[in-house]
This record gives sequence, C-alpha cells and structure tokens, in this order.
Amino acid sequence: MTLFNIAFMLFLIMDPIGNVSSYLNLVNELPRKRQNWIVIREMLIALAFMLLFNAIGEYIFDILQISHTVVRLSSGLILFLVAIKILFPSIDSPRANLPKGEPFVIPLAIPLVAGPSLLATIMLYAHEIPSISLMVSAIFLAWLAASLVLLASPYLKRALGNNGLMACERLMGMILILLAIQRFAEGVQLFVKSM
Repeated sequence: MTLFNIAFMLFLIMDPIGNVSSYLNLVNELPRKRQNWIVIREMLIALAFMLLFNAIGEYIFDILQISHTVVRLSSGLILFLVAIKILFPSIDSPRANLPKGEPFVIPLAIPLVAGPSLLATIMLYAHEIPSISLMVSAIFLAWLAASLVLLASPYLKRALGNNGLMACERLMGMILILLAIQRFAEGVQLFVKSM
C-alpha cells in the first residue's frame, strides 16, 4: 500500500466531515479563538493515541496471540457498526449524546476522531506494514487533513448548510460501509486459507 492509500483510508475512518456538526454543537457558545485552540488540543490528543496504538500494535498482537484474521474480521465489524450509526443515527450514539461544556478528550478526541475502528486499523497496519516511517507519515497526513477540516468547520457549515453537511456525513457513512465489508471479506478470505 502507498502512503496516499493508507492516509486516505485513515482519513475516511476519522470521518472529520461527519464530525463537523458534532464539533460545532460542542463549541458553538465559545469565542472563535477558543474554538481553534480546542480543535488543536483535541486533535493533538487524538494524534498521541494514534501514534501510541501504532507503536504498541505489534506487541499487543504478540502478547495476546491475535491473528490477522481476527483483527480484520473484528475491525471490519466495528467499522460497519460505526458506519451504520452514521447512516442511521440513534438516540444512544455518541453524536446524539454530546455532553455539555467544553470537550476535553471525550467525546471529540476519543471516540469521534480516534475511535475504536481507527485504532484497530492503525494496529493492523502497524503489524502488516514493515516501514515505521511510512505508517507514521500516513497517520500524520490523515491527521493534518482531518485537523484542517475541523478548523474550517464554521466555513463548511456556512457553505454547505445543515442539509449539505448531513449529505456529506451520509456519503462518508456509505464509503465506510464499503470499507468495512471489504475488510470483513479479507478476514473471511484469510480464515478460509488458514483452514
């Protein structure tokens, strides 16, 4: 896989466009400068978690003796469930139950940006891709693109409106479902080959 492929996959799983409405709901009463500071702080926390899971992914696989098959199947399932919640929001989703007040780590950094499906994907790629620099570069590239989207949230909302943002969010959900099914199918293929 190329740097662009990995970074694009991680960017899609982060779903920054889908997080624009949630982010704006969390910070709509705060001054613009404070909003920018919150984005930078929360995205740096998310980046720290991504780099941590990239570093420990290999060791976790070895300690728990988890196979590639299990990780592909489970990350595909997690991604599928996340995408379903994006397409069909429910009253118990993280986006529907945003806490009051300024976000700190939860819910913006985790789970909206660095959620379980993203961290599982990073661990999987860290285990499969031998080049540490390629993986770190891809994480940083995807993180930078997601940060820019969140920093531009007020402008995106003004340009697209609520309906446009909702349409983009649903589109991201559909793309994530395709990625989830592909990942699950790869897991099934690995399972069949191992029999």
